Amino acid sequence: MNLGNSRGSTRDLIHLLESASGWTISYSNRLCMQDDLQLSGTPQSVLEHLNDIFAACPFAYIIRDNRIILRPMDPAEVTYTVSGFVRDKTTGESLPAANIYNPSTGSGTVSNNYGFFSLSLSPGRHRLQASYVGFLNESVEFEIKRDTVLHFDLLGSLLLKEVSVKGDRPREIIHTTKMGATLIPVEEIRQTPALLGETDLVKNIQMLPGIQGGSEGFSGLYVRGGGPDQNLILLDDVPVYNIGHLLGFFSIFNADAVKHVAVHKGSFPARYGGRLSSVIDIRMFEGNTEKIKGTVNLGLLSSGVSLDGPVIKDQSGFAISFRRTYIDAIAGLVQRNNDETTNYYFFDFNAKYNHTINPKNRLYFNTYWGRDKYFTTYNFQPLDNESPSRQSSINDENNAGWGNFVGALRWNYIISPKLFSNLTATYSDYRFFIGVKRSNQINNAYDTFEQRYVSGIRDYGVKIDMDYYPSNNHLVKFGGGAIRHDFNPGIDIIQRSLSTAEPVDTTLGKINLTGGEFHAYLEDEWTIREKLRINAGLRGVVFTGESKMYHSLEPRLALSYELRPDITLRGAYSGMSQFIHLVSSSNVTLPTDLWLPVTDRIAPMSSSQVNIGGDIYLNPQRSYNLNIDFYYKELNDLLHYKESTGFFDYSTNWEDKLTKGYGDSYGMEVLLSKSGGKLTGWLGYTLAKTTNTFPELNNGKSFAARYDRRHAANLSLNYQFTKRTDAGLMWQYGSGTPITLPSEKYYAPDYPHYNATNGSGYSENAKEINGFRMPAFHRMDIGFNFSKERRRTSRIWSVGVINVYGRQNPFLLYFASESDDEPGSSSRNLKQLSLFPFPIPYVKYTLKF
Repeated sequence: MNLGNSRGSTRDLIHLLESASGWTISYSNRLCMQDDLQLSGTPQSVLEHLNDIFAACPFAYIIRDNRIILRPMDPAEVTYTVSGFVRDKTTGESLPAANIYNPSTGSGTVSNNYGFFSLSLSPGRHRLQASYVGFLNESVEFEIKRDTVLHFDLLGSLLLKEVSVKGDRPREIIHTTKMGATLIPVEEIRQTPALLGETDLVKNIQMLPGIQGGSEGFSGLYVRGGGPDQNLILLDDVPVYNIGHLLGFFSIFNADAVKHVAVHKGSFPARYGGRLSSVIDIRMFEGNTEKIKGTVNLGLLSSGVSLDGPVIKDQSGFAISFRRTYIDAIAGLVQRNNDETTNYYFFDFNAKYNHTINPKNRLYFNTYWGRDKYFTTYNFQPLDNESPSRQSSINDENNAGWGNFVGALRWNYIISPKLFSNLTATYSDYRFFIGVKRSNQINNAYDTFEQRYVSGIRDYGVKIDMDYYPSNNHLVKFGGGAIRHDFNPGIDIIQRSLSTAEPVDTTLGKINLTGGEFHAYLEDEWTIREKLRINAGLRGVVFTGESKMYHSLEPRLALSYELRPDITLRGAYSGMSQFIHLVSSSNVTLPTDLWLPVTDRIAPMSSSQVNIGGDIYLNPQRSYNLNIDFYYKELNDLLHYKESTGFFDYSTNWEDKLTKGYGDSYGMEVLLSKSGGKLTGWLGYTLAKTTNTFPELNNGKSFAARYDRRHAANLSLNYQFTKRTDAGLMWQYGSGTPITLPSEKYYAPDYPHYNATNGSGYSENAKEINGFRMPAFHRMDIGFNFSKERRRTSRIWSVGVINVYGRQNPFLLYFASESDDEPGSSSRNLKQLSLFPFPIPYVKYTLKF
């Protein structure tokens, strides 16, 4: 309702509201009555206009039929709402999961994923403080007389050129929230040693207790005994299904494009679902609305550039980053003029745009596009003796590739100072292919053959999330959404073309599967007497595929109790379900693994997890922190290929190739961190056991899960020599992972009625799945960063060594036959393949402007 800039007394304006709205407004004479007031010229509801009229005299109201009845509020009832955003002072970027609190009482709230917060305060003078990992705290003192908008603009503590301080200023290396989420500062990730200079946030996540990467050098994530498909990896709310470049040696996430990383593995808020083991919530930079900034990185393997800045100053901004390897360019020069060349490249591109329509409405658009391709080309000229001048080159090729494309469009709307909404539409597409091309030329006639294997998954989604702040220390989240999954479990396309006949196009194994996933959730988080914090929630999911519909109710509960100012206890229970599976036929997570849905014959996976733990500050300065967690997890309806089958077996239906089972995982995780002084860092230790049982495998006996690792220890240290020089050290240890090896080999001759004898050979037999263990894994990496500030730019030289002492860690164990001294005799020896058996130096140059 727009009443223009109407002026008059309180009674006059109320009569005007009644005439314009059709409502009858009754009010007490004890309310503040004034002779001269002016209404807002912007469109507002009746209640918003009434709030302006009685701004100096808070009221309560009830609605009966077509009547609004106003009465004065008792002093104890009067509260006002302070709401706003927590932002980076230098860029205008919003800061998610920032703490906003009263320093004297400790009461407060946490900003959401878009930096928004809301607090209810009584009239009078108040002091609020905002804090965020890697930033200096900001404190504001103010007097509140009405609902107030207040923004906190924090200055990055890692960006200060010169600060005079007395004593040591704590510097968060890794931070665990009261509800158990682990926050990793991206600036710290950029400073750690990196293979070939490729900064990789997934490698830093693997350093956390309870998380490992499987084989050395790979970017897989195995969390508390779960597989890589059991991790919900979100890039700005969009699920990502493959996170590896270079067959998994590097992750697809460019650290220059990432603002915030949160890891959930012990407790899961109800707003997350669809996976069993963890949630990795990654948020990209939104775009600087103040000034143009950029970063250029030059490494041994790849180079990249990032740029962000305003489109309309203080209203809209963009952030883009591009990274590409130049392995193909180097290999092309080395193999120039060769008939056979082998090559590989990858690239990734991130872009985000944000636009503030008005203080209550904001739009975001973000996208990621990345691809890997490996190919071998055979170049030759077929002979044409009759007409040499008509000879032409034939380019045969073997190739393989995979890639992701994701995008999201979201709308933030502040419905009221206490109610925040976020509407998001998402798209995710993952594709993998293997191909071969062959050409023949006979008497100027061509015969071409092409075979291409394609697999992937595509998602279309929409969801709405609401944040409601009914009072201080009380936050209610609720929402729902839907996702349509399109599965392609594998298509083998064969195309043959003869110059003298019609082309032949054959498709094998073409299966198009779809699934609809619908969810709704309610999550309530509140604090009782400043000591006990509770997050209770319920998530409901319905999945429709073939003729059968599955549903699941997933209760979630997390508790945090402050026993003393320096001791906090935590407990959590999470019920989870998963309606899609990643089925692998190898011991390494590869892009060839297939995503498959639940069907009438394949039930969804489910899990139940209990987590008990706590945090202890070991010194008064709170720079030493000890975090301990104990957990137990049950896993049901796991999938595994049956023995002697795989996804290239076309003789049976894909569902017949699989068998289901169950598993359990339990363990203890310890994390000791130091966040003050020149030497900072943390030490993590995990003691765990994970077993699987499949009635149709291993004679029905339980066996160790693929990456069951009994002991794991990780050390990460950083030393600040001067303002310009720092060093980082990372050391990892893990006991041997399980492996299946043959325990016997026997002669297998041809059947007597066969004429040929060259088919005779040997067969091997493995008596137990994962019955052996690889040797222990350990490795040390070290790196140095040398920075220099100039007037408008800064540069960083990063140098270091990966695998400092040249440990030959096992990637693969295999048997090999060797000839003995005696004629006709041989012996079989177990051998080891190592991917990085020697120290690997790296150098990287970074320019910021």
